[in-house]
Amino acid sequence: MFKRLFKNAPAWIGGAETPAPVALRIGIPRMFAYYIYPALWETFFKDLGMVPVVSGRSTMQTVRLGAQISETEHCLPNKLFDAHLAELVGQVDRVFVPRVLSTIKDHLSCPKFGPLPDAARAGIARDAVVLSVDIDETKTPLVETLHRLGRLLHTPRDRAAAAAEHGLSAMRAAHARMAAPLGRKGGPRFLLIGHPYVLHDDFLAGPVVQKLARMEAEVHRISFGDEAPAKSHILWSTSNKIFHKINSLAPGEYAGVIQLTVFNCGCDSMLIDTFRRAMKEKGVPYMHLMVDEHLSQSGMDTRIEAFLDSLAWAR
Repeated sequence: MFKRLFKNAPAWIGGAETPAPVALRIGIPRMFAYYIYPALWETFFKDLGMVPVVSGRSTMQTVRLGAQISETEHCLPNKLFDAHLAELVGQVDRVFVPRVLSTIKDHLSCPKFGPLPDAARAGIARDAVVLSVDIDETKTPLVETLHRLGRLLHTPRDRAAAAAEHGLSAMRAAHARMAAPLGRKGGPRFLLIGHPYVLHDDFLAGPVVQKLARMEAEVHRISFGDEAPAKSHILWSTSNKIFHKINSLAPGEYAGVIQLTVFNCGCDSMLIDTFRRAMKEKGVPYMHLMVDEHLSQSGMDTRIEAFLDSLAWAR
């Protein structure tokens, strides 16, 4: 009866029906959550019947755009995020910007991740529709958050559950691929440590990985896909993961460890000395490389060459 009387009845009137899922184009910025949860979002949205659209890979042009439109005090990944977000605005029906509060139970994420969707709505994506969901694995398992995201998109419960399982499976496979060594197998082994969105971004880490490969080194990037680390005095999730990794290294496991950080990262600035001391106590050669928007490839190459030469001389 209500349906006949009120064609545009609000949700609280019994005759109103839940809108059917629509094949929306969902924009996914290639930064932050894209690398923290690799392959998850594309798989999940696609299985819901949506069309996931990922922004392009980071280039110098992305860096220049980020420098123009982002806050000057932001860290470089945040500037890249803003540039990737701007690339998607006007090209999709929704831009996906989750509020990432905790990616590992009893740990915290970077404090800049919390207000990210609000900043997007107030700034670069103010003329777009921002799709967001709170990710807080301290309080809510990730699979339940995915179910909630499915409900926000008016997807049937069974379909959302299946999409969540498939997405999590795709993420585990992607983590395994990202942990695979690069460069020359059997060459001197180097471990790269840093945040996942730094180690796997083409602009931030690409030149370092390529240079080491050209010098016939075997390059390993710290994996964030294995078991959660034990609690320590470090509550930041990725930083605690790095802390446990370097403290578990066996003598001679790696020829050296290279920490890749970015300008204006508060987490990194507080823990560089902690990681450096840990490596010194273990007798593992360590180098810290900081990347900013004025990156000089020749300067980066020189530092890497000098580091590897010093190791050869030490032998």
